[in-house]
Amino acid sequence: MLLSPQPAIAQGPSEAGGAENRFRIRTWQHLLLFVFAYALVVSRKPDAIFHAQFWAEDGTRWFADAYNLGPWRPLVRTEVGYFQTLPRIAADLSLLAPLLLAPLVLNIIAIGVHALPVNLIFADRSSEWGGRRLRAVLAAMYIALPSSPEICANITNEQWVLAFCVFLLLVGAPPTTKGGRAAYITLTLLSGLTGPFCIFLLPISLMVFLRHTVRWRLLPVCILAACCVIQVIGLTIVSPTARTGWGTRGAAFSLFVRIIGGNVFLGSLIGANNFAGIPGRQAFAVLLIAAISGLIIASLALRRAPLPMKFLSIYASLLLCAALALPSSYAPPGTSQWEMIAKAGAVRYWFLPTLTFIWLLIYGASGQIKSLKVISGAVLCCVCFGIAIQWRRPVFADLNYPAEVRRVEAAPAGDTLLIPINPEPWQMRLVKPADKVER
Repeated sequence: MLLSPQPAIAQGPSEAGGAENRFRIRTWQHLLLFVFAYALVVSRKPDAIFHAQFWAEDGTRWFADAYNLGPWRPLVRTEVGYFQTLPRIAADLSLLAPLLLAPLVLNIIAIGVHALPVNLIFADRSSEWGGRRLRAVLAAMYIALPSSPEICANITNEQWVLAFCVFLLLVGAPPTTKGGRAAYITLTLLSGLTGPFCIFLLPISLMVFLRHTVRWRLLPVCILAACCVIQVIGLTIVSPTARTGWGTRGAAFSLFVRIIGGNVFLGSLIGANNFAGIPGRQAFAVLLIAAISGLIIASLALRRAPLPMKFLSIYASLLLCAALALPSSYAPPGTSQWEMIAKAGAVRYWFLPTLTFIWLLIYGASGQIKSLKVISGAVLCCVCFGIAIQWRRPVFADLNYPAEVRRVEAAPAGDTLLIPINPEPWQMRLVKPADKVER
């Protein structure tokens, strides 16, 4: 990639004195980088573009609410207790397109959000993570992450990636341009009003502010604090019963070992798997070894990792603890929530913990401790194997969405239609209004 000869705005310890500090990535190069990252995400799930369909809350909540209630009223509605601004806005934008293209619009926006961290990692203000070659490896591993296929090309779960973008902004150097400041504030506010992530980003922003004590660093602290208040109001006042009746949590040490060993550490290596759900002592022993080994390797690598990596470890740990303390899953009778999520190797909860572990492996392999370099390098080879077998994300079942669109178009005003969407047996409920003219 060609770089323009301009002084860098931020220098990390690993870049000090390096030739690359004499260059900055131009805007057009960032655009090319975004397009390249976007294309890679599409290559992992091409049906999101070439055979777009609604998925779960994408249809049943965000689009259905926008279609039935209009673009504004849903913005003040909560979902599982939290305001969800990003998918609500995306659904409003999808109303501008014909009904047939609405899922495609949502997926296009979702993939754009998913590709954005690559630009943030490459940005000069992220130089404290390491040199550009190292950051290129970090970005590549983010795009190729073998775990958590649930977070790919659907607007519902891209809120996790949006919050990760804000984290990268928080630990990076302060923006120096008006456009950079506007983007920083916009993303922070949008993420803060989308789900509970502001609650966990707030302590990170405070730690960064206390370390640098720069006036600008106080602004994201204030924004996230205000968003926390709004989300708490939504959880306790607007929807006080939204997170009740979800089943027994069923926390147990054995399940914790299975979750950490199978879904986090083995999930980092081979992607989504069902190892945590395999019964028996032998399976538990293997998962215990995986959990202990992973924690040891991660701890050793973390000692030599740069400060942003240490912040990421804290942030990922907070999210994982919250996911285990208050999992968003309805456990069927006779099954606890922990039992249910232990067997769910593909879900969003493992996204950041697995990414954090893989990035720690990269720092371990690029460090100075020979034994850690060898071990981390060997484990990264397993990660590459996992990437190869998990590159393509699962294709959604073809539910003949165009035929459902024709059924909506032919329905008289006032009719209520139930449209099957993925995953089965989810359904989207649309009410044909009198003034709705399908295009």
